[in-house]
Amino acid sequence: MEEKLIAMRLPKADSLTIDPENYYQQALCGYYDFRCRVSRDKIRTAKFYIPDGSEYNQPTIFIGVPASYETDRFLIESGWKSLAEKNHFYLVMMEAENGAWGDDESEIAYINALREDVNYRPFASAFSSKFYIYAYGETASVIGRQSRLFPRSWAGTALVGESGMDEEELSMMNAKMTKVPGVLYSQVQMPVWISCRSNDESLSREIKYYRAANHSSDSPECIDGRRIWKPEAGGTVDEHWCALTVHDDRDWKDCLSAEYSESIWNMVFSGTARYPGNANGALRRYPSIEERGFMKFSKMVAGGYHADGSDAYLRVWWVYKPESVDDSKPFPLLFVFHGAGGSGDEIADRMGWAETAEEYGFMIICPTASLPNRIRSVSDMVINERFRAMWNTGKPQHDRPSDMLFVDYLYKWAAENFNIDRSRVYASGQSSGGMMSWACASYRPDTFTAVAPFSAKILNMEGEALPFINGSVVPVIAGMGLDDNMFPGGFGTDDARMLIEHWHDAFNLKENWDSYTYNDGGKNCSFKVGSAINYLFHSASGIPILRCVEMETKTHATWPSECRTAWAEFLSHFSKDPSTKKLYYDGKEV
Repeated sequence: MEEKLIAMRLPKADSLTIDPENYYQQALCGYYDFRCRVSRDKIRTAKFYIPDGSEYNQPTIFIGVPASYETDRFLIESGWKSLAEKNHFYLVMMEAENGAWGDDESEIAYINALREDVNYRPFASAFSSKFYIYAYGETASVIGRQSRLFPRSWAGTALVGESGMDEEELSMMNAKMTKVPGVLYSQVQMPVWISCRSNDESLSREIKYYRAANHSSDSPECIDGRRIWKPEAGGTVDEHWCALTVHDDRDWKDCLSAEYSESIWNMVFSGTARYPGNANGALRRYPSIEERGFMKFSKMVAGGYHADGSDAYLRVWWVYKPESVDDSKPFPLLFVFHGAGGSGDEIADRMGWAETAEEYGFMIICPTASLPNRIRSVSDMVINERFRAMWNTGKPQHDRPSDMLFVDYLYKWAAENFNIDRSRVYASGQSSGGMMSWACASYRPDTFTAVAPFSAKILNMEGEALPFINGSVVPVIAGMGLDDNMFPGGFGTDDARMLIEHWHDAFNLKENWDSYTYNDGGKNCSFKVGSAINYLFHSASGIPILRCVEMETKTHATWPSECRTAWAEFLSHFSKDPSTKKLYYDGKEV
């Protein structure tokens, strides 16, 4: 019997509920219709497919459906439905308007608007660093141009159809500067697979363009009629040279199978993500966390709202203890907190803490935050925040646990199950996770030795006042990006001033907020190294208790190089006696 799909309407955002025993599973599974507002007067359609059993932050595949196909038929016949069910991909099916794909201007506007809407998570917790796009048939040409004009949108592009690049576009891309000073559009990496039988000058020009952007070697490998150009050795800890360029001399209609689409995924896209970094994003490729030894744990943990512990939630966390950790003696522990919409299985690589843990030999624990079951309006949509896990540093609620109590649970659990050094327990996080790191220093000064919050200048989002630290000294190294649109202004804003003055007053620091000027290129700072502008706030004995760092060209992100610096130059120097709570810097009492 022929399989048929009927698209459902998305439910109203305020109708969704929390299932404590399946806390991080997608609330919606199935095939849904979506209306995307492209402009004030233009609405386009798309379809979503979310397989049963999907969890948060799986890869999201955008698919350009040829106009000659009905979307539900293409979803099945192309093999994407079965492939999504096998790998738990989220699918976004992009549809032609009135039976035909239009001109570049209208279609690029549609693709951009749809990607932005999906990024707001109207239906699932989609992780934008792992957005990929597959184009079929006549969609290959326009999607190729869109992905070159907006490379930050995707971690990989598959052009399965007639594509190419004319001289005018090449000339423009070789001259057009991105928002990152000194970087042209033609210099931004893009993993790409091109399936196209014609071998004309336009296609050759397109392949050559990608090879240059991807730092490809001159000689391709030839496998099953495919030419595969691998990148040369190079890159940095913040941006890997990891983008493959592949050309398959095959007609797109011969590529409509789950096996073919999965071969593209496995060879070119799997493990590659475009993480936030500068305005172009930062392409990095890692083996899976399971391959590298990350361990997943879960447990029903009391939320704190009911004294008897009956409000329990299935909480999830990941632990990474690299081989460089010496089990024969107590080792340091670092809590790594993800940002809003993130999860414990992605944050170690997004921030770069996994590599730093390998290099310096300490364990990291990456929990997933609680889910705020509340609605908000964004773009033209009303969405539910339950698809954006974020940290609750405030009191427990009737349908949301206290994350500070979760941290208490994890600290006790780690101490019971691993040989951790309780004098060297640290925290770091990005955005909402940065707020959680500030909160750990403020609410749990006896537990944490020092913290490293990034992209955060406020304590929390739950409306509670910052508690005054009474007791243990908690050193902080905090990082902000000067191109951060979510928290602009570096450390020169009122919220940053509040935190800096709070630390100054709590620990009698020599310098205060007004000792420096901010966001001015380092005219009045402690020192500047490369793009990092540093402001130091010392104890009476000259120990840097607070170090604020502004990074030029950095967006709402954490760079792996920042994690390395935070550990090597700051966190690792501090220890705290778990009994007396006395703080030490390189073995000397502060």
